Amino acid sequence: MSTPTPTPTPTPTPTGRPRTAPSPHELETALRERFGFDAFRPGQREAITALLERGRLLCIQPTGHGKSLTYQLPAALLPGLTVVVSPLLALIRDQIRHLVERFAIPAVTLNSDQDDAANDQAQAQVQAGAAKILFISPERLDNLSTFRWLLGLEVDLLVVDEAHCVSTWGHDFRPSYRRIVDAVTRFSEQRPHLRVLALTATADARTELDIAQLLSPANAQITVHRQGMDRPNLTLDVVPVDGMAYKLQRLCKVLARAEGCGILYCATRDQTEIVADFATSRGYPVTAYHAGLDPTRKRELQQGFIDDAFPVVAATNALGMGIDKPNVRFIVHVDMPGSITAYYQEVGRAGRDGAPSTGTLLFDETDRAVQDYFIRSAQPTTEDFARVRDVVARADEPTNISTIKSRTGLHPTRVSVVLAELIEQGFVKKEMAGRRQVYLPVDQDGAPQLARFARQLGVRTAELESMLSYARREPDCLMQRLRRALGDDNAPTCGRCSQCIPVRPPPPDRTHNLGLAHDRGSVETAEAWLDSRVVPIAGTRRPEMCSGVVLLDGQRQGPSFRHFMRARSTSEKVLDSTRDAILRQLPKLEQNRRFAAIVTIPSRSWAQQRSIAQLISDELGVPYHADALRFTVSPDARQGALLNNEQRRENVKGKMGRTAGSRALPTGALLLVDDYLGSGATLKEAVRALRKDFGFKGSIVPFAIARVRWRIGATGML
Repeated sequence: MSTPTPTPTPTPTPTGRPRTAPSPHELETALRERFGFDAFRPGQREAITALLERGRLLCIQPTGHGKSLTYQLPAALLPGLTVVVSPLLALIRDQIRHLVERFAIPAVTLNSDQDDAANDQAQAQVQAGAAKILFISPERLDNLSTFRWLLGLEVDLLVVDEAHCVSTWGHDFRPSYRRIVDAVTRFSEQRPHLRVLALTATADARTELDIAQLLSPANAQITVHRQGMDRPNLTLDVVPVDGMAYKLQRLCKVLARAEGCGILYCATRDQTEIVADFATSRGYPVTAYHAGLDPTRKRELQQGFIDDAFPVVAATNALGMGIDKPNVRFIVHVDMPGSITAYYQEVGRAGRDGAPSTGTLLFDETDRAVQDYFIRSAQPTTEDFARVRDVVARADEPTNISTIKSRTGLHPTRVSVVLAELIEQGFVKKEMAGRRQVYLPVDQDGAPQLARFARQLGVRTAELESMLSYARREPDCLMQRLRRALGDDNAPTCGRCSQCIPVRPPPPDRTHNLGLAHDRGSVETAEAWLDSRVVPIAGTRRPEMCSGVVLLDGQRQGPSFRHFMRARSTSEKVLDSTRDAILRQLPKLEQNRRFAAIVTIPSRSWAQQRSIAQLISDELGVPYHADALRFTVSPDARQGALLNNEQRRENVKGKMGRTAGSRALPTGALLLVDDYLGSGATLKEAVRALRKDFGFKGSIVPFAIARVRWRIGATGML
């Protein structure tokens, strides 16, 4: 279905020639010879023709309907450069691989997952005319030096992927996407022949209108092509659960019956690790994927998932969007997403090849708390705007975003949102100071207008309530609810979801085919596993630190964690539960290395420090270097009394060093012990001091008793 709009008069190019579009024959030839396809999918030819003839197109199509071709084919035919703005780094990597290897279309990217050398090389290729398509993240577009460089390029087509993000009516509005609207205007002023393509799978009628108005040229409307949102090969199901242990137990039941590749969507990075570890412990090899992983590891996992080397992945929404993997047979949402539109987009990863596939939501009423937290984190207040403006105005010299985050103490997301809005409304401006992007005050009367944030709060709250209604199985049909939320107002019931067919005979349990026991464990088994699970500490490059472990996870607030946190500052005696956890873990740490010494991180409140360190020393048979490290400058405050991780880093940065007269550390691996791990800033400072002051060259392995999570934008623990 297409929304017709008047066809504008052909726009002259800078040389005065009217814009011309390839003929239908040229399109067919390019499709067949360049891309190897015999025919267009429904809606593709019409979308490409509208873009090439009319110049601006908003294309709203279901996930898996081949939206990428609507810019790939024009990019191959147009003489200049195509710039694709996308927030999905996994999509970017996958698209570049296909463009270069399958279609012989040179493509490069600029994004934060690459180091400076790789980004510099990509820019050089574009500058030399050796690339036809440039993928760029919106955050890079928001960088002044990058933006100015882009304006100097011969861009024929500007593509806005995930275009719902430009709209404050959209479920996933992102402040950096507002710069895209500026980019469209600036590029169009310099290049009247510029074509603009906006793509999304999730825009209701209100969001559609907003996108169209934001991206329309002054003298004409943008053309809109919308297709129905049904996925007839996808069967939806909702399974109510009560607690994380129940989720894990039900997840194993799903995995026992599932065939082929799948994605297990989780709300947080930590949750992906928990899900992957538990599933693997029960005999189902599952790999965790999230944005916090090393870029090389992320690329390895993404390619392995595409190649079926990692058939099942527990992931945040950092994986999956736009990946060209047609044979995903099942999607399980371990955690509820924050909106119907986000859910449709993610569950739509299944069955892109048209074969039968499933989408299952494991719903716990407490899932709402995580989504409420995400909404609050991004929702600025009048006081937040005043605080950011005050920091920018009072700075002795132009300040960067890290300094603003540290001095305001706000949640990092809020700082980004507030700065973007202050710039858009003219109260702050960006400039380059050498290679640094800095922010300066603008002398302007009045106060920022914040109506859009009240509107966005209403949108996100309504979206969450709609998702909760779906999760509680209130609609008569699950697919119908998704479709109507996305603009298919007359969508009928699907006749295949768990609401339409509430009682279905379960598929056969494939456990015996996997050589596994039929009983995959009870909820009690999952509870016991969660209570005994250790939390990994990721290794770092700068300063160099190996991966390590935390014994007690504060996220669950289990009895062992609570007992340790109560006793850590009041008694020197090691609790039995703490002792047992330490003795269980030490042999595992010794498997791949030989420890030569133990060092503890200085603490003013850990009464059990020496007792626990001595216990570890006796068990490993290596010396404990008590008081090797000290704070040479006292931190200004306790870490838990600060407001965000930027403040916590500044609080300890450069303040730890070698205690005068302490012994030299022996050659070998070092076990670095602390009572609890929060932001990780103190741990990294200790590693820095060991490397610099001791000149220690061996492996440093972190080992903490408990893991806590500090509040962001407020003091204390979650």
